Amino acid sequence: MRVETIVMGPFQVNTFLVWEEGQTKAVIIDPGDETDRLMEAITAEDLSLGAILATHAHIDHVGAIEELRRWSGAVVCFPEGERKVLDQLPDSCRFFGVPEKPVPKVDHWLNSGSAGLAREVSPDRLGGLEIVVHATPGHSPGGVCYQIENHWFVGDTLFSGSVGRVDLPGGDLTALQTSLQFLMNLPDDTMVFPGHGPCTTIGREKRTNPFLLELN
Repeated sequence: MRVETIVMGPFQVNTFLVWEEGQTKAVIIDPGDETDRLMEAITAEDLSLGAILATHAHIDHVGAIEELRRWSGAVVCFPEGERKVLDQLPDSCRFFGVPEKPVPKVDHWLNSGSAGLAREVSPDRLGGLEIVVHATPGHSPGGVCYQIENHWFVGDTLFSGSVGRVDLPGGDLTALQTSLQFLMNLPDDTMVFPGHGPCTTIGREKRTNPFLLELN
């Protein structure tokens, strides 16, 4: 499996392009901005885009979704619990003073809990990747993580040395703590790909992350 991290836009969000070796279909996670750069990255690897996945609906994670969907024909998968936040995208753009982005058309609303994405999306769209969706609310009402093998794409739930903020509308500290406890129970060698900053492992965060040490 290949993972390319592309740091995007004024919020410096991590967008992840993921594909299986030998396959030509890829998925992209949290395309937040700079659609042209994303299109260049996809074509540079001779890939086509099968699915666009969002961990949550904050502006920095969804800004390029609709343009990318129109360009690629990929299906858009979104957490069910983020509907209301997604509808507020134009207001968020105005609040942060960035160019207004279109609210993306969503093809598959993903229910809460843990489930294989292939139950919702045609497997050929996923390019041979086995993706499991895990509900991890707290930073946002319906946030999720995407698990591909031992790689977890966690959005803004967990960072290297920090955790997601809960002072935005819909944030919930108790829910976030429950989600973090869930992540702490994963094997130490689990690779963590956060929405901002460097990648890390569960073991490293359990040993060094002050916010996780508080939960022990």
